[in-house]
Amino acid sequence: MLIKEFISETNKNQMISILLKHYKVGSVKVKMKSMKDHAHFDVDTGTLELSTRYKTIRPSKIKEFLITIIHEIYHAMDSKKYGWKRFKGMYEYEMNLQIANGKDKYDDNKYEIEAENFGQKNYKKWYKIFKKEGLI
Repeated sequence: MLIKEFISETNKNQMISILLKHYKVGSVKVKMKSMKDHAHFDVDTGTLELSTRYKTIRPSKIKEFLITIIHEIYHAMDSKKYGWKRFKGMYEYEMNLQIANGKDKYDDNKYEIEAENFGQKNYKKWYKIFKKEGLI
């Protein structure tokens, strides 16, 4: 049995596509961008940005990749639920509330906490599915 050294760009993109469809945010704007993280949801534009830096994923980064993608998809789900302009206002209000309370605008933001919990809760399920389908 051979151990895959990398997850190919094709398999990575297929996993992202499956996740977007499953969570019913396949219509969200998606943009490729050079950035440090695997993905980011731009609340200012309602766009899911995917990193061009990670064409392939090392096995040691699969967990991080899945959690990040699922986390950012959760933001896209909120954006779809409320409308991205309304969600932007809600998100910014929460950031300002945390700053006013002397807390971190990101780490203590309820929308970030919810998204991170969602990513942590769901990545194992998706890991098993993608492994079974031969994408990992």
